[in-house]
Amino acid sequence: MDLIPPDVKAVMARLEEADARDRVDGTPYFDRLRAVDPETARFLHLLVLATGARLVVELGASSGYSALWMATAVRSNGGRLVTFEVDERKLGIAAATFADAGVKEVVELRAQNAHEGLAAFDGEADLVFMDHEKVLYEDALEPSVRALRVGGLLVADNTASHEDVVAEFCAAALAHPKLTAHLVTLGRGQLLAVKVRS
Repeated sequence: MDLIPPDVKAVMARLEEADARDRVDGTPYFDRLRAVDPETARFLHLLVLATGARLVVELGASSGYSALWMATAVRSNGGRLVTFEVDERKLGIAAATFADAGVKEVVELRAQNAHEGLAAFDGEADLVFMDHEKVLYEDALEPSVRALRVGGLLVADNTASHEDVVAEFCAAALAHPKLTAHLVTLGRGQLLAVKVRS
């Protein structure tokens, strides 16, 4: 059963095209949408469905592409998604994405530093997806763990494509006393971790 309506798929396809174009047309790195790849997006959709997640928190909205995939899943679970972004231009793009796709009722887009915003979800989030600036991953680890309920899932993107940048983060997550974690060779590399104790 496909939970993604045709109009949402059209928005997704538009974002995929824009992201692919950004990567080859000379757009400066920090101006690119830098969306997750479609394989990872579908994986996130399945993770939200499989875990029955009702509160999903995303660090780094960018264009809203990954949030859109997770939002379609969390909507079917009767839940909501909160996503953080600090870049004003990308906030505008993400807001338009959610409006065009008709998911505004389940997505809360916050113009806020994700590390500060995580404090509002102490022990309540079912899934935290980390896809903001990679140099900030390690600083976001403890706030993300605190935000998760026991049994909640932490997912971090780009662990292979930015291996050197996130190496210390990955080592800390893999050794974290409250997590059981594994690196997955999917897309640009994912760290999956379950919070096993409070």
